[in-house]
Amino acid sequence: MKIELSPPRATTDSLTFAGALLRCYVAVLLVGAPLAALMLTPGLLRSRVALVPGITAFGIAAFMLLSFLLIAVAPRLSARVAPEAGWRPALVGKVGPALRRELPRQWWGRAGEALLIFIASQLVGGFIAWLMPYIWVDPASPEDHVVWVLHYPNYATQAVSMYLVICLAAAWFGTRLRQLAIGIEFVDNGQPVS
Repeated sequence: MKIELSPPRATTDSLTFAGALLRCYVAVLLVGAPLAALMLTPGLLRSRVALVPGITAFGIAAFMLLSFLLIAVAPRLSARVAPEAGWRPALVGKVGPALRRELPRQWWGRAGEALLIFIASQLVGGFIAWLMPYIWVDPASPEDHVVWVLHYPNYATQAVSMYLVICLAAAWFGTRLRQLAIGIEFVDNGQPVS
């Protein structure tokens, strides 16, 4: 009879796509906290409840910038939380551009997948806003000066739902690039890289 007291731990080499995606998703959720904070501040993103007139243009630009930065750093996060031969934090800065240069169709295909998931986040937000309206006209407001009422729990539900899908887009992009890179032998100045 044999009983293993300390079973061997699974290494990152044996990570499945789903395991790598889950690890990357958790990392993206944590790194994307500034985006979540922005999305949970309606005064920066909704003109009807703006903190300062005209600030929503800044808020929307910041939202787009932070969203795409999150997607752009996802390959590095993927290499950190799910390393593999040829896909390590020290190499991903060279491997990512090499994949884009040498395999443009596959690289842009993965970028397109991330963009479609990002667009889906906007559709999810619109659907939730339709199901659970977060802003309406105060019926007691005078006709010459409309006052808007914000229902923050509904607004937060929409923002969190969108954030979760945006993080999925970023994690998907990083993990799909990892999946592409692990099947390739990389050479740097004639020397194999692993």
